[in-house]
Amino acid sequence: MARARTHSGMTVLELMIVLAIIAAAMVLVRSGFRLMTRADLVEGSTELSAILKRASSLAVEMGGMYRVTIDVDKGTFVVEQCTGAMTIQRNEKTRPDEEAKKAALEKGKNQLLGLPIDALQVGDAEEATKRAIALAGHHINDRACVPATAGFTGDAEGKGWARKLRDDKGVKFKEIWVQHRDESVTKGDVAIYFFPNGTSEKAVVEVTDGTDTFSVLVYGLTGRVELKDGVLADVNDHMMRNAIKEKDAKRDDMRGVPTP
Repeated sequence: MARARTHSGMTVLELMIVLAIIAAAMVLVRSGFRLMTRADLVEGSTELSAILKRASSLAVEMGGMYRVTIDVDKGTFVVEQCTGAMTIQRNEKTRPDEEAKKAALEKGKNQLLGLPIDALQVGDAEEATKRAIALAGHHINDRACVPATAGFTGDAEGKGWARKLRDDKGVKFKEIWVQHRDESVTKGDVAIYFFPNGTSEKAVVEVTDGTDTFSVLVYGLTGRVELKDGVLADVNDHMMRNAIKEKDAKRDDMRGVPTP
């Protein structure tokens, strides 16, 4: 009696089962990796929201103007304390232009030639320099902002209020809108200001990991900070919404007294 032949190869059904198992494993691995990278995005967005809230509360507690300066290229953000004028110029630079300051100082000094020799003798060299610049019509030195120190802000970890997104994990700033800028910011640095009366300038900050995006909203009237999952359908719904919830025809102005 002849024996039946045995086949060592896989049947079509067995092959389909193996492929299904491999596909399921790949989905699980991808999902696990996505959860980890999204966790970095959530962490960065949450920390940014906390820093913005802290800057708002510091402005009220200390009775001064504070700002959070964001460097889009480096993925960093820091709380800064500002002294001097509270007026925010439209589209002003975050940092003074040193060359423009020097040119203004020279122009101011030249205008002093026709004034009495003691016209700017105020007993303070720095104040005299400011007045010389002011003579030239440049008020770029009216306000100075420096990073808030750990001791001053009460940071228990002792590292100040400077933070950095996990750019090594692909987390970065995508686009930023602030009240005193006509256009959104996608590179360079930008500041969001908070005032001692509890108000702030309105802002929208988008943080992304390349797949998902979180939006951080700053409200002008109350200085409130809100974190939202996803992008806004229309940023102007936030940036141009006034205190009575109506939409303005143009962006709010920033002239010393912050508008809602």
